[in-house]
Amino acid sequence: MRTASRVVFVDTSRIGRGGRRRGKPHVCYDGERIFKVSGLTGLKDYDEIFIDTLFPEIYDEVLELLRRGVRVYLLKDITKLKKLRIESNLRKSDENDAGLLACIPREAFRQLTAEELEIKARIEPLIRHYEKIVRWRMTLKKLIKDGFDYNLKETIRFMKIDEKRISEEIIRQVANLFIYGKVYRKTCEILRVKGSTRLTILTLELPLHLPLVRLKGLLGLIPGQNEGRYYHKLRKSLAQCATNLYINTKRGVSVSNEVAEVVNLLPERQAIYRLQLTILKALRIAYLMTVKPLAGE
Repeated sequence: MRTASRVVFVDTSRIGRGGRRRGKPHVCYDGERIFKVSGLTGLKDYDEIFIDTLFPEIYDEVLELLRRGVRVYLLKDITKLKKLRIESNLRKSDENDAGLLACIPREAFRQLTAEELEIKARIEPLIRHYEKIVRWRMTLKKLIKDGFDYNLKETIRFMKIDEKRISEEIIRQVANLFIYGKVYRKTCEILRVKGSTRLTILTLELPLHLPLVRLKGLLGLIPGQNEGRYYHKLRKSLAQCATNLYINTKRGVSVSNEVAEVVNLLPERQAIYRLQLTILKALRIAYLMTVKPLAGE
């Protein structure tokens, strides 16, 4: 009888919650065979699981694995997988990517912790709720602007109240976290801003352990926008954060000299793009200022 391998490499996919499967199954490679599972918790015969991407939709599954004592590792830089695929002259497919993960050195992965996933699993529903309210409020405002005002202004007023409540809760929870809270507060200090929900989202979701040049590539903040292959959701959050910072600065809110200079000297479109880079740089600096002392560096 064959003894099951204790290590497996997984090309993850977005899996719907509540039993609704919106995405494809996860594709796995254990050194001997390629197979698929609908949920990561179905990988019962493995001690170590190496994954390429950690989607919010699978936080709960990964957390359950960690609580079982399974060690889960996340690829630090997804571009390593793309580069290896090109070097191997392989087309992009879930099966190929699962096999290629096994060829990447172990030091290119970082171990996930239950504490980290508990934080993300707790705050992610609040972030989703907040983003839905913002999205629908903007849609209703556009309808009013286009002449379709069916007493929508009153609805928008209630949405703003709910948005403010959830925003304050997200900021409170993140600000009270040990590492993330320090990074968030330090970033606010660098930019000289107070209470930014978008900044808390970026603090939680950006892989700030990556060098600044990698973060720029991840968000498409490079010439050609990486041919459209970038993290659109996080880029949208960064752009909204920059837009809010631009508007507040124009309204006379106190900000750092660097931010004020960008807003006052550049046209709006260029200023908002430059502010995205400024915010990203501030987050990376805040991260380094936080983790290096903790590491004794």
